[in-house]
Amino acid sequence: MAALATAGVLLWPATTAWADGVTFTPTEAQQGNSVKLEFLVPDERPGVRTERIEIRMPAETPVAEVYPLSVQGWAPAITTRKLDVPVAGMHGPATDVVTAALTWTRGTGEAGTGPARLVFSMAPLPQTDQVRFELTQTYADGLQVHWGDRPGQRPLPALILTPGDPAYPGAAHGGHGAAPGGAVPGAPAPAAATPDEGPNANSLLAAGLVAGLGGGAVVGWLISRRRRADTEEIDRSVLDEEPAAENGPTAVADAEPTQRRDDRVARAGATR
Repeated sequence: MAALATAGVLLWPATTAWADGVTFTPTEAQQGNSVKLEFLVPDERPGVRTERIEIRMPAETPVAEVYPLSVQGWAPAITTRKLDVPVAGMHGPATDVVTAALTWTRGTGEAGTGPARLVFSMAPLPQTDQVRFELTQTYADGLQVHWGDRPGQRPLPALILTPGDPAYPGAAHGGHGAAPGGAVPGAPAPAAATPDEGPNANSLLAAGLVAGLGGGAVVGWLISRRRRADTEEIDRSVLDEEPAAENGPTAVADAEPTQRRDDRVARAGATR
């Protein structure tokens, strides 16, 4: 059976519609970005349908995140491989386990007519000028057709990659490995945050000093005024307490010496 299948591939009639072959869209994407690819795989053998399709990812430029999307009538499976050097991801830290191949198997009882449309997404795209895939198409009778760019394979175009926009967040995710904390080696350091417009530290300090001096002057003036008011009140109370002399106003000064009055003023101030 294997020999017959191989002979069938080698002796495939030239009249078969190879011109269309396997295609995918889009045909271009940006480095460091993500892309959703739709592969169109035709059934080129009348009366024999395709049962299994495998798409192998490029080994030289591994991609951290490759996920098959839901396709009616086909069940996807993922084959992984382990890397010696991790690659950075688009939505997570670096990883050393990546997708090696995606395989779709036609569902049981699915009649299936027309070409198979298989969809998957991948990110971040590597910093290379193109990505090449290999596809193996297996028919119901066991015949396999290999697509790619190697000798003996049917031609399969490459995904062309253009330089990404440096301002795009995913542009720095295409390299291998990642620095501690999720940073990507070789990626530009994030720009320092710009402070909001407003008064600087020097102006705030000067305003604080002015306010402090002004407040101190006001407090000092209030204390001085209160002391003067207390002194005047003491003087009035002392005068009120002096007894009137029997011989008239002039006798008060004669009856009480100046020293005694000063002592009483001092005692009254100390008590208050």
